[in-house]
Amino acid sequence: MLKIYLKQAWNLIRQERLFSLIYVVGTGLSVSMVMVLSIVFYMRVANIYPETNRDRILVAKSGTFNSEGGGQSSSSLSEGMIDACFGSLKGVEAIALMAREDDEFLVQPEGDPVQLPVTVKFVNTDFWRVFPFRFLEGKAFTEADQQSAIRTAVIARSLAHRLFGDEEATGKYISVNFRQYRVCGIVQDASLVTEKTYAQIWFPYTVADDYKPNDSWNNTGVLGKFNAYILASRGTNLKALKQEAEERVERYGKSLKGGTFTALGQPDYYWQSTFRYWSNSAPDFGSLLLQYGLIVLILLLVPSVSLSGMTDSRMERRLAEMGVRRAFGAPTGTLMGQIISENFLFTFLGGLFGLLFSYLLIYLSRDWILQLDATFVDVLPEGADVVFTPGMLMNFQVFGIALFVCFVLNLLSALIPAWRASHRQIIYSLNAK
Repeated sequence: MLKIYLKQAWNLIRQERLFSLIYVVGTGLSVSMVMVLSIVFYMRVANIYPETNRDRILVAKSGTFNSEGGGQSSSSLSEGMIDACFGSLKGVEAIALMAREDDEFLVQPEGDPVQLPVTVKFVNTDFWRVFPFRFLEGKAFTEADQQSAIRTAVIARSLAHRLFGDEEATGKYISVNFRQYRVCGIVQDASLVTEKTYAQIWFPYTVADDYKPNDSWNNTGVLGKFNAYILASRGTNLKALKQEAEERVERYGKSLKGGTFTALGQPDYYWQSTFRYWSNSAPDFGSLLLQYGLIVLILLLVPSVSLSGMTDSRMERRLAEMGVRRAFGAPTGTLMGQIISENFLFTFLGGLFGLLFSYLLIYLSRDWILQLDATFVDVLPEGADVVFTPGMLMNFQVFGIALFVCFVLNLLSALIPAWRASHRQIIYSLNAK
């Protein structure tokens, strides 16, 4: 029966081409807006190279220290605080440290007077376990390199090709800010989609100019320049691990001399950390849910009203058909099911158009779309481009969201017209022209 309904709907599309075109485009525009939001948030939280362990990661980025004198300081975390609170947690596979550095970094290519601006990250050895980059040559710097502050570097393939061409880069030296670093490994480039780990050069954090062991800001002992990414072992209950980590931070914060410390609910699940912009306040996830829920609702309801009116006008032209079928005993539920099934074909075609259009929108706006709700907008590094892999865009989750949006939009736009058309008096329907 469903096949017959869809066949009839296809014939209607061919007969009423202008109506069908307007309906499909209207549906597509609505679906595309919802899909853009869905794809952006999917790329933020899904397991994407090199952040393929996001579903097992807890993130601690910042905290607030309240001194006994009434002063308050907030910033990233110190190395000592991270080790004291998270270092001995059970069920933890590795803890990646990333140091915040705001300096500008330039590479001086050999034999070329033009310096290249590059993005640099200062990390620890566990960084390569938490974020499994693909090494094309060599390997990561060792624990000994890190402890001894030896100037070694892992570089991205694109930079290696630019500096050394097709020659093997491992073991050679690069000049960054007029200092020599030995290249120990080449990794496949990360996309700017994974902004937390994206870089062109990764150094041991101990080679940073301002690094001092167990240093902290304002003599607090807890604030510094590090973010911690805690990778849970496979099979570990992430919720229980998060709770234990929070309790440790709370006990640690109350045991300090000269004041108290709070991490404001951290460590976060990875998806939660993407909404934490301030070091002295926690995100209100209830408000965020309400905010984005209202946006999606508006994007669905506004076109649904227009599409519902179009469907209703089409039903007016088919009242005589409905009257004849009801006169011969067709149940109301059957008629409503037919109308909704027919309408779903229109909505499905619109959804397909919307999905493709959303991919186009994301590609054209790739320079800024991933910072859609960011408090601070970062400028792309010179020469960098945001690259989307097929796996980021074409996956079951995205297709599932598109299908669900189509289904909801179909119900919103077809339910009332279907109910009205199937509940008209038979005499009125038979006399309709």
